[in-house]
Amino acid sequence: MSKMEFISLTDLTPIFPEIIVLLTACTVLLVDLFATNKNRSTTLAVTTIIGLFLAMLLEIQLHGKDIVGFYGTVVADDFSILFEFIYMSVAIVTVFVSRHYISENEMNFGEYYVLLLTAVSGMMFMTSGLDLLVIFIGLEVMSISSYILVGMKRKVAVANEAALKYLLLGAFSTGFLLYGISLLYGATGSTLLPVIIAEIQQNGSENPLVIVGIALVVVAMSFKIAIVPFHMWTPDVYTGAPTPVTGFLSGAAKAAGFAVFIRVLMTGIPIEGANWGNLFWTLAVLTMTVGNLMALRQNEVKRMLAYSSIAHAGYVLVAITVGSTSAISGVIFYSCAYALMGTGAFGILTIRDAGRLPTTFDDLAGYAKRNPTLALLMSLFIFSLVGLPLTGGFIGKFQIFSAALEGGWIWLTVIGILNSALSVYYYLRVVMFMYMREGALPDGTVVSSGNTSRFALTGLLLTALAVVYLGIFPDQILELASLSILALL
Repeated sequence: MSKMEFISLTDLTPIFPEIIVLLTACTVLLVDLFATNKNRSTTLAVTTIIGLFLAMLLEIQLHGKDIVGFYGTVVADDFSILFEFIYMSVAIVTVFVSRHYISENEMNFGEYYVLLLTAVSGMMFMTSGLDLLVIFIGLEVMSISSYILVGMKRKVAVANEAALKYLLLGAFSTGFLLYGISLLYGATGSTLLPVIIAEIQQNGSENPLVIVGIALVVVAMSFKIAIVPFHMWTPDVYTGAPTPVTGFLSGAAKAAGFAVFIRVLMTGIPIEGANWGNLFWTLAVLTMTVGNLMALRQNEVKRMLAYSSIAHAGYVLVAITVGSTSAISGVIFYSCAYALMGTGAFGILTIRDAGRLPTTFDDLAGYAKRNPTLALLMSLFIFSLVGLPLTGGFIGKFQIFSAALEGGWIWLTVIGILNSALSVYYYLRVVMFMYMREGALPDGTVVSSGNTSRFALTGLLLTALAVVYLGIFPDQILELASLSILALL
């Protein structure tokens, strides 16, 4: 018999966490079928969280082992494990803040949690893939699940519009990616990253097929992580999507895009040379500047956070431009910090205040008096997004900009710091409205974090603690990030 007829335990070992996540999705479907309506929402949420925790425990067991499976197409190394922890952590926070939201917005379907889990599994395959086709399949699993999640508010026109825009532009970027993969296959005869690297090192990177193939892959991934000028879908999709889904996309989906960028372009396909450096330099400056300038003009909080997420992608591009080990370690740390603080900020917006969901800055006026706990948590997430000390955002930006200075990218560093300073205005507007403006609300409509949001409040408190921990005790995560980079080299 051919060896292709057998799947050994060694092949399955690196994807055990993915298997657990997918089995959890199947379990949620069964639980949804038999659960009573009274406890259905809580049961589905708890089942999802337990499955994700089990997958995280398996990831811990795989730490440091670098196991390759399925003939070199997937790997469980420190790099993939660290990013998969980020995805599952964001998913757990999303489940916490979703339970009350989906009940209040006619989205209380078991399919919601199933799609969340399948999206996470797609991200995990993206990160653990050593074959461009595995990465593509993972990307598509994540994307298709995300399209449906964005349109889960079936009766809301803006959600349907957001899902359609996301689908069309996502399909557009998929075409770029597939064409890029096909050109790289034509130039090297393989879709396996190690083989592609060896072929390019042997024959040089001046082959036009290689250059165009890499360029198309860059364009495709730029769509996914909202790099200017491929960012136009982001504000509409983030605004129209259900708020927990927006937090999930801004945290986990962006981190997955950064992970693919690092594995494929930074430690996979070599992109040395002045032309590539100038390209990423230009994209970084454009992305930071456009994201921050557009965020200044917004009156809706979700839309402001959407444009600011574009600016944060620009900060990550600074590190990718530098390309040093310390810079890429900074990307990993920053991805972790941003995933938590972004998900936390969007999570606050899922909780009704005065009988309505906060949408504009004016809706947040007087928020601190009505709900001081949530206002304090929101302030913490905002301070971390700004990059103030004692938060994870500060350490992440410090790592990226210090690596850029060490690499001699002085002007890029200056532009990045100026953009970060520019973001202070629109971020602190949120805090100012919460604490320094009086809210014009009808009498007797005060709503605090009571029973309907206790589940969400638990998740937000855990997220806030994680953000503070990253800001005060970053050494362990930075060390893990450095070790994960060594696993790629």
